[in-house]
Amino acid sequence: MVTGFNTDVQHGGKTYHVQTEDKGLQNPIIETLIYVGGEILAARRTSYADLLSKGVSEKEIAERIESQHNRMIVDIRGGRYDGGRVRPFGEGVISSKSFDEVVLEWLRSQGETERINLQMVGSDGFVEGGTARLDLLVSRSSTGEGIEGAKVKVKLISTVDKPRTLVEGKTDSSGEVSLSCALPLLEEGTAALIIQASIGKESGEIKQLIKKPARKAAS
Repeated sequence: MVTGFNTDVQHGGKTYHVQTEDKGLQNPIIETLIYVGGEILAARRTSYADLLSKGVSEKEIAERIESQHNRMIVDIRGGRYDGGRVRPFGEGVISSKSFDEVVLEWLRSQGETERINLQMVGSDGFVEGGTARLDLLVSRSSTGEGIEGAKVKVKLISTVDKPRTLVEGKTDSSGEVSLSCALPLLEEGTAALIIQASIGKESGEIKQLIKKPARKAAS
């Protein structure tokens, strides 16, 4: 089954990386992120719960994933994201839900991200072919108190392969967790780490670009 797409789009002298991912049947959300220079420029998230309720095939879900991915590419080429400005809420959203449902979902997501913080308190940088070592802290934004038992996942996304999980762990009684994983060396394309923390319905996320190794000077 198709779980995502990665495309580099050249437009206006910039390279836009478009990443679309299916969050899975337990969380039927299609998420598309647009990156420029390692920073997130725009995001679109839509639900396909309506398809599941109809008992549709994996092919129909894959078609919706591809359709959303291609629509974002069309938006880039049409100049929607020129200048890198922040888009107003709801602009260009494609969803099977009513506007009221979209608003409620957005408010819930904002509330969730305000209740949990994911902070990288130590790392030795991220370079292809090396080892990523991460010291992470998960805490409540309201009190700063560490959250015990939060699930932390480190995923790799790239322009040349499907997203995949590199390492997982859980926070200790202080809300801290230390993780390490090997980073692949890509012959082409770019890659980034998506570090996600969750407990119950609360979640937080950090995105970090993986650098290319320094080129050796010609002898």
